[in-house]
Amino acid sequence: MTTDTMNPGDNPDHASAAAGLAFAAAVQAWGPPGEAPGRAVGEPGAADEWLRRMHRDEATVDFDWIHPTWLLRALQDESPAVRAVVAAHGPSVVRRALLASGGVPTPDRAPHPEVLDWISALWTERLVGGAAERADDPPAIVALARPSPLEGYRLWWTVGLVKSLLARGPDDAAAERAGWVFDRLGPPPPETRDWARRDLETVAKARVSGRRRTALLGLVTLARLLADCEPFRVRWALQHLPYPIVKRVRTLMPSAPKRAAAVSRLESLILRTAWDHLILENRIATPFPLAPERIDDEH
Repeated sequence: MTTDTMNPGDNPDHASAAAGLAFAAAVQAWGPPGEAPGRAVGEPGAADEWLRRMHRDEATVDFDWIHPTWLLRALQDESPAVRAVVAAHGPSVVRRALLASGGVPTPDRAPHPEVLDWISALWTERLVGGAAERADDPPAIVALARPSPLEGYRLWWTVGLVKSLLARGPDDAAAERAGWVFDRLGPPPPETRDWARRDLETVAKARVSGRRRTALLGLVTLARLLADCEPFRVRWALQHLPYPIVKRVRTLMPSAPKRAAAVSRLESLILRTAWDHLILENRIATPFPLAPERIDDEH
């Protein structure tokens, strides 16, 4: 792909962050740096509008979409007076979250208008906004942001189930009820089974049991896939999960030197296998996201 054929929705390596996408849109509208503007293939006005819309989305917080635990976290270091003002004058979902967490004092007087403006503008600084859907969102982001909480739990539990079956192999008694996994993936080679077993051992140390352990195993897959996504978009999408769960996911995310392309491909295949199975069972409505179409250099 060349910059001449780049669309703002495309996500090449150098445009994986908002700044890179902005640069791509600028190149499309005004031409590559150091060259005459005549090479531009887009409309500057359209590029301006796209960038403004992206900035507006990222600066606008959707309180109804964010999990209430994130709202409480945003206010945890504020004074009782500030929390009372936000509860009285902020979004209703914030008031409900504060009341559910133990209540807030009722202000004995109306806040000064300027103080109210400052509080309203600053208390959300720990929260991030974003477009509800972006054409270049990878499957891990879509899996976090678009399914309902129940569908999300089903998805990560099923991902964990797939990985646990890979660790046990097709001859395990538990695998008889999940032949669809090996029909799709085939029998795992020894190195794959060993890799999946190591994840099982990691999750076992968390001291959770039953379905929660299986779902946590699925979140290990999520953590690895998120490590390859745009950081700002990751932070936005994680707000859809309860904050205590997000803290656990972050501890599982590998650092850059520890990432392996082969592992990412395998985790992606596990996610796709689980997702497709839930689609067939009508247990998730969100379709698996297909990669955006690319325009190759030769075209």
